[in-house]
Amino acid sequence: MRGKHDGYESVQAAILGTASQLFTRTGIHGTSLNDIAQAAGLSKGTLYYYYPTKEALVTDIAELHGARVTDLILSWVETLTRDCPMEEALRALMAALLDDEDLRRLHVVLFSESCLDNPALASLMEEKLRKWTVMLEVGTLKVQSPSARRLRDRSSLFFTLLMGAMLRAEPSPAQREACITLLLSE
Repeated sequence: MRGKHDGYESVQAAILGTASQLFTRTGIHGTSLNDIAQAAGLSKGTLYYYYPTKEALVTDIAELHGARVTDLILSWVETLTRDCPMEEALRALMAALLDDEDLRRLHVVLFSESCLDNPALASLMEEKLRKWTVMLEVGTLKVQSPSARRLRDRSSLFFTLLMGAMLRAEPSPAQREACITLLLSE
């Protein structure tokens, strides 16, 4: 049941949702806790009760984002079968990770911030990236084809290409196909 916080189920969910939206518009450094409190319709005291520092808030947002991406990849892995065409499977994974603009933008913001003298966030995002890479590799083990083996061998490249696609405002079908061709070609 939803509460009174603009469709969010709790005060904390309102803080996390509002902060995520603001971060994707003005960046993490460009967003203050005061901006978040004001946009969420909360007092600064309420926000500080849940998040005494911006770093704690960013960490929770990164954890939630990581869990969301993990769930998307896991759902993809569960759809794979022994004779699944790898090209179609890869298109489905890319669609799951690229079609949601909010997810794309938050992903870019979090990884960008992790490169800007934020060692704790860098460590967290690297941990997530390693986990996603292993998940991709495990998924390709389910598929018995040479293209699945090539993708498994290029799993790190997949996430590099994915980040490049996420940086674009709207990755085109041609760009997605170019990534698939690069990942699966001999």
